[in-house]
Amino acid sequence: MPDPKLQAYLAAHYLSGPKADAILARTSDSEIKVKRKKKRSKTDASEAASSSSGIVFKDDSESWMTTAPGEEDEDGLTPQVVGGAAGDVKKGFRKVGGSGSKQKEEGGSGEASSSTQPTAAAGGDEPTTEFRAGLRTKEEMKAARLAREERKKREAATSSSSSHPTPHTASDDNDDEAARLAQTTVYRDNSGRVIDIAAFEAEQAALERSRQLKEAERKTWSQGLVQKQQQQAARSQLQSVQSQGIARRATDEDYNSHFKQQERADDPALAFLAKKRITGPQKPKYKGPYPPNRFNIAPGYRWDGVDRGNGFEKLLIERKSALQRREQEARAWGQSDM
Repeated sequence: MPDPKLQAYLAAHYLSGPKADAILARTSDSEIKVKRKKKRSKTDASEAASSSSGIVFKDDSESWMTTAPGEEDEDGLTPQVVGGAAGDVKKGFRKVGGSGSKQKEEGGSGEASSSTQPTAAAGGDEPTTEFRAGLRTKEEMKAARLAREERKKREAATSSSSSHPTPHTASDDNDDEAARLAQTTVYRDNSGRVIDIAAFEAEQAALERSRQLKEAERKTWSQGLVQKQQQQAARSQLQSVQSQGIARRATDEDYNSHFKQQERADDPALAFLAKKRITGPQKPKYKGPYPPNRFNIAPGYRWDGVDRGNGFEKLLIERKSALQRREQEARAWGQSDM
């Protein structure tokens, strides 16, 4: 069984709260004195000093313990309460704004102020509505919305009045031209010389055209004279076709001449035609005499007249000629008696 005196002593010196109070209430020892630590305020100390008689000596070193009435702690942060009743504010908190009843009164008068706002704004400029943090009532939000709408209407009216058309004069044209020239961007090269954009673009276009012409001419370098003539004939034909119609008739001269120039192997008039029609390109031929050969083939047009063979063709032709002459002589000798 624990000692009640020991428990009372421990509760008096080392414990606090309802448990210590219960232990001290059970004990009946009148010698044990309960020590309570009570925080004495600065006001109680000042009242006690004023009530006591005599001179009170204060040390300057104890001035840090006292705080001026209007002074606040610089290091600490003081919470702020927006709205709310004064009775709910605890120690260390500061109330900002009016109570709920005042807010209701202000909200009730919001409509009246919003109705009188346009008349006040007509006389002068409306002050900019400052944005308020925290909760706002329905009346305050409505008043702010009406103020914004009214401000937008006034801005639209001023912009429409400023954009009203005025009679156009020559001075306005000069002013517009001067403004356009003033707003024109000036381009310069590395040396600081002004570059004319129009002239520069024209020069670049001329260079591009010359480059295209050179490229087209370079493509024709691999073409011959005949190919160029064919291309020219095709272009002229296309130009002539542009002016012709789609329908073809029996009296069309171009159409008939085109078919007359065609040569066919089964054409019966091809054997007695006085002049053979030449169609298409023809190779050049050798002009001049040339030694005979067994196939009667003419030399090329580049032959210089020198026979570079082994002489077989020449001996063969001479042998054939000798045999043919002997045969003719024998026939003539046999018929001499007749």
